[in-house]
Amino acid sequence: MNSRTLPRAGEHRYYVAAAIGVIVVVLAGFSIDVPLLSHLGSLSVLVRVHAMIMLIWIALFFVQVLLVARHRTNLHMQLGIFGAALALVVIVADTATLITACRLGPPHMPPGVPPSLFLAFGLFNLFTFAALVGAAIVLRKRCSDWHKRLMLLAMLLLLDAALARFINVYTSSTVDASTVRNLFVLACVAVDTFCHRRLHPAFVIGGALVFANDYIATWVAGTSEWLRFIQTLSIR
Repeated sequence: MNSRTLPRAGEHRYYVAAAIGVIVVVLAGFSIDVPLLSHLGSLSVLVRVHAMIMLIWIALFFVQVLLVARHRTNLHMQLGIFGAALALVVIVADTATLITACRLGPPHMPPGVPPSLFLAFGLFNLFTFAALVGAAIVLRKRCSDWHKRLMLLAMLLLLDAALARFINVYTSSTVDASTVRNLFVLACVAVDTFCHRRLHPAFVIGGALVFANDYIATWVAGTSEWLRFIQTLSIR
């Protein structure tokens, strides 16, 4: 057996496990909305479209990881074209949903979070998501090792909504969803580093973007310029 077979197989299992972990987190977080499945008419079209787009994105991520694990890289690359277009749709749909939630106010937002901070976190998450996915697409052929790590970080960045719901409903903790998400990022980086005996630069740069994202959003949310901006969006 080729000496590189086992490490490569282990890496494939790592990404499959990470994809399954993402699905588990999302299902756990949004399990509180299961009763709504029998009353879909009570949900706005925007919310239903947003939910469907996110489900497709998560499913596509899982399928893409499985295709690589099964050495179906040609199909993986073909689906990648659809994935690039879907990433743009995710950004547009999420932006519209964020702004609408801020305009409607509670209970469409996390309790105790002002609209200015909620929108800043959401939009900066999307900016960072776009940067990670964009870089991953550019590097997909020349640097597949960068591509997969950046895509994993982009996927983890979208877990905030599910984590916030789970924390607020099923626990008494006051920890921020972004903090838990960052712990997941650190766990993935730690496992990858242990398996490869080195910290990959994609995780250094991408991870720095993910962590800096939260601090920048918090700072921006308190500026007068940001408050004027959200007023132009009819958010109070």
